[in-house]
Amino acid sequence: MAEKTRYSDSELQEFKEIILAKLEKAYKDYELLKSEVTNADGNDTADTSPTFKVLEEGATTLNKEESGRLAQRQMKFIQHLKAALVRIENKTYGICRETGQLIPKERLRAVPHATLSIEAKQEIMRNKISNGYLAAIIIILVIIADQLLKIWVKTNFYLYESFEITSWFKLNFVENPGMAFGIELGSKLFLTIFRIVASIALIYVIMNIRNNPKYTRGFFVCLSLVTAGAIGNLIDCMFYGLIFDESTPYTISTIFPEAGGYGTFLHGKVVDMFYFPLCSWDWPSWLPFIGGEHFIFFQPVFNIADAAISVGMIALILFYHRYWAQSDNKVDIKNTSEIK
Repeated sequence: MAEKTRYSDSELQEFKEIILAKLEKAYKDYELLKSEVTNADGNDTADTSPTFKVLEEGATTLNKEESGRLAQRQMKFIQHLKAALVRIENKTYGICRETGQLIPKERLRAVPHATLSIEAKQEIMRNKISNGYLAAIIIILVIIADQLLKIWVKTNFYLYESFEITSWFKLNFVENPGMAFGIELGSKLFLTIFRIVASIALIYVIMNIRNNPKYTRGFFVCLSLVTAGAIGNLIDCMFYGLIFDESTPYTISTIFPEAGGYGTFLHGKVVDMFYFPLCSWDWPSWLPFIGGEHFIFFQPVFNIADAAISVGMIALILFYHRYWAQSDNKVDIKNTSEIK
């Protein structure tokens, strides 16, 4: 037997009658609330004694504000009921907008404007909570690891000091005022403000798409890594100039020095330490521009935050470029207030 894909006309008529009854009652409640806001019944504080007039005016104002909020919610409820009537006319009423399956009659009789089955609603809420928590956990863990290592290197290494772990992996303490891998672009203040704006934008994106089923868990992981990296380096720029004194090839920096930090707010330097000289060679002398020069791969020095940004961005480009290629900017963000 084929699975039922929509309710019959007689069943839709039953639901229509339920909705019309609820709609009639909803309009009456709305008019009652609206009359309380507008004070249409003429009851005010004009005939009260001066002793209680101020108190009653305050209470009346609060009651009107509460009635106004309730009236807005009631109007939203009315709009949902009207939308349900449209779906009945289109014969799409009772079909879950997430699963495409029929919503049980019991739920529709209780919540006739519902567009989600209980299972779909619970799944959306689970995904929302899970994605939100997952992003928070990744961001917090990456930031903690990044900052602990930076503080340890900053307070235990001389500037440019190198510690060899293997022939191809070293801890090499350097500081840079620029972006990831020491790249400089514009002034220090501009870079710091750019990091602040980028971090806020990334957090905003995560918060707004965390319950959108279009985006996979892997996408959230990548986006969280980029966000964590941006915030990790932002902390250096904002506070390291205030809480550390200057690192030099002859002195090791201390945290919270009595004489104050080496810089001002938003002008701190980013601490880098990872150095991977995997291989090296001399370019042939006959090559133009670079002939005879010694080349080391991989030469840039970076930190955990840089690595998080790089891994996240590369994965986004390789595996999730389809999200950026979509020309339709109408993102299917389902606000929780619309989940019924």
